[in-house]
Amino acid sequence: MMSMKFLTFTLLCCVLNGMVLAQEREKNISFNQQQAEWFAKERTFAPRTDRGGGMLTLPFFDDFSRYSLPTNDPNIPASWQRWSDNGAFINNTFPISPLTLGVATLDGLQSDGTPYHDTLWFETISESYLEWGQADTLTSLPIDLDGYTAEDSVFLYFHFEKGGLGNAPDEDGILGAQGDSLILEFYTPLQAGAWMRAWEVQGGGAVDTFQGVWLHINDPLFLQSGFRFRFKNYCTLHGALDHWHIDYVMIESDLHPNTYQFDEVAAEYPLNTLLNFGYTSMPWTHFESNPSLYMADQLTYYNRNLGPSDENIATRWNVSYEGTQIFEGDADVDGQNNANSERVRTVGLQNFEYSTPTTVDSASFQVCVNFNQTDAHVFNDTTCFVQKFSNYYAYDDGTAERAYGIENAGGKVAVKFNAAIPDTLLGYYMYFIPIQYLATDQSFIMQVWDDNSGQPGNLLTSDFDNFNYSIPHYFESGPDLFVYYSLVNPVFIDQGDFYVGYVQQSDVSLNMGLDKNTSANATKLFYQLQGNSTWNPSSIVGSVMIRPVFKSGLPEWVNVEEHMINLSEVFPNPAQEQINFTLPADHNKYECSILDITGRIIRTTSCTGNGMTSMDISDLAPATYLLRVSDVQHGGTVVRRFVAE
Repeated sequence: MMSMKFLTFTLLCCVLNGMVLAQEREKNISFNQQQAEWFAKERTFAPRTDRGGGMLTLPFFDDFSRYSLPTNDPNIPASWQRWSDNGAFINNTFPISPLTLGVATLDGLQSDGTPYHDTLWFETISESYLEWGQADTLTSLPIDLDGYTAEDSVFLYFHFEKGGLGNAPDEDGILGAQGDSLILEFYTPLQAGAWMRAWEVQGGGAVDTFQGVWLHINDPLFLQSGFRFRFKNYCTLHGALDHWHIDYVMIESDLHPNTYQFDEVAAEYPLNTLLNFGYTSMPWTHFESNPSLYMADQLTYYNRNLGPSDENIATRWNVSYEGTQIFEGDADVDGQNNANSERVRTVGLQNFEYSTPTTVDSASFQVCVNFNQTDAHVFNDTTCFVQKFSNYYAYDDGTAERAYGIENAGGKVAVKFNAAIPDTLLGYYMYFIPIQYLATDQSFIMQVWDDNSGQPGNLLTSDFDNFNYSIPHYFESGPDLFVYYSLVNPVFIDQGDFYVGYVQQSDVSLNMGLDKNTSANATKLFYQLQGNSTWNPSSIVGSVMIRPVFKSGLPEWVNVEEHMINLSEVFPNPAQEQINFTLPADHNKYECSILDITGRIIRTTSCTGNGMTSMDISDLAPATYLLRVSDVQHGGTVVRRFVAE
């Protein structure tokens, strides 16, 4: 079976999902991450054997405003669990107009954040289509329906959305093949047990609307102890594509679709910052230089009243530091004309500024918005985020709903930041996402520029840095994990505007993470095509996920995610028949590549860390080359230069 989404790779102006400027591309992807580290951790947990997982009784309810998949995290009560598998992704940044905060997203990614079908870029080129098939599942725990009859009016009621801020499922396949679909199945425990299709929907149509579905569970086959139901999707298997979002799932007796009314007021969207200038994070030492300048003037939050009556919604916000509340804002009362509506409310910060009781070099604050509501489910009446002050600047919220890239050999991408104080730039975090192909056979060079009348100006990185070839890295331990790339020579940044980015070596998009819930690109993102001296402002909405890292008062800082490879120099050098080098005897898996001086990959082979390693170069033309060694398991890349004679 084939999907509508097969790729045509071209150097001409490409349009994907109705966009883009020539050579600048936005791609649909998935992963997102509100509370990035928490969600990533959840997806790698094996289910605990002591959590029970016994039979559920009616009513069954889950709106995904709290984590309900299998987990061994002791901080998540076993009573929250509703599902037996973790193929879906619980998030609150992908949907448009969800019923409440949080959805379960099904797509073409496995639970560890990697595609169901992995290919490198050159492998995808050689295929005539992308693989298509069944991907995620979301399976309920067993439910006790024994004793209920058709007259008890037991209904399953749920809501779904196609695409949202992600990639919309296709309605039709290629050459008559079946299009993308979302399927619901019921399980009967009778005899040997069997799954039976109860409902399905094809892709296509509106991408910003949740639709409700009512299914009467009236067949004696299913009115049994041990009844289960599951959602599953059929889609393109090459990553975060064809998104289906599921929300507000319930099973109850004595439900009547024609007379049912919601009794629900809930938080709808997450918050991500109280900072000014679009920052979601900045170095603490930079913030402390002028807190009043960097604090925002107001806070905007989002509630939704699903019911038919106006509610008196009194909302408060508060800030905590190291578990202790340090500020609470005045109540904001919304009591008129809010029935059946999405509410956007804005309140002032009342002169609040982040501060700590003692001198620190980094800090984290929890900001929560909540309201006291006597509705059906009080646990969805609160939304929180953590404002981190470490040693980096960020515009994004840690979420990548789509991908960004340019398709131009020698093309450059630059993101503008403003340093609050003079400091030393050590490198930057970058987030690459696996979408349609893995660009691990491509390379880029980190570059830093000063400002020239609101655009990138002179290059601040030295000529030697131009030989520091880097490659995109993808982690299998979870989605939305940034990779730290260090500059060969740290760059002193004076107070004011500067730009960080890269120049790529081929016409293949590197697929940077693109956060669609923030909007720094409009004034901060620029790109330049090879052979063109003009920098172009981006037209793509969102924030490209690059975060410059400063020394920032942390002289002993060492990035915990950076893995240093103890690689020897190449010998002999110059060489004729082969080159030799020594890897650490750690038995790790390494990728060893030879590149020409432009960054083009000549050959790649797998290496094992067990000491002396050799590579044949007898067929290389006399020239200068680069040996690039990457640790496949732990991340990290080292480059050595050599000459072939």
